[in-house]
Amino acid sequence: MLLGVRVESTPGMVRELVVTRPGASWEWRAGLPALMDQRPAPAVLVEYLVRLFQRQRPTEAASVGLLSLAAVVRMALARANEEDEEWEWAQEVA
Repeated sequence: MLLGVRVESTPGMVRELVVTRPGASWEWRAGLPALMDQRPAPAVLVEYLVRLFQRQRPTEAASVGLLSLAAVVRMALARANEEDEEWEWAQEVA
């Protein structure tokens, strides 16, 4: 299963992680807790988002796999936090 993952920012609001599936009508959103939304993104934030997705969208989480989901969440956070070096390296290796 292919997922689209991005971080959206709105001035004065909490940032949100948005997960979509190309061709599907659903969209999953999770606010990033202010206490954990740091740069670079801590592992506890990635784990929190993965487990939340797993609880709220168990079918999609099972079809993607937790390791794959954690990787795309980590890359989306890195890209949103402008940690481009790691993002570019991941794209070249993949």
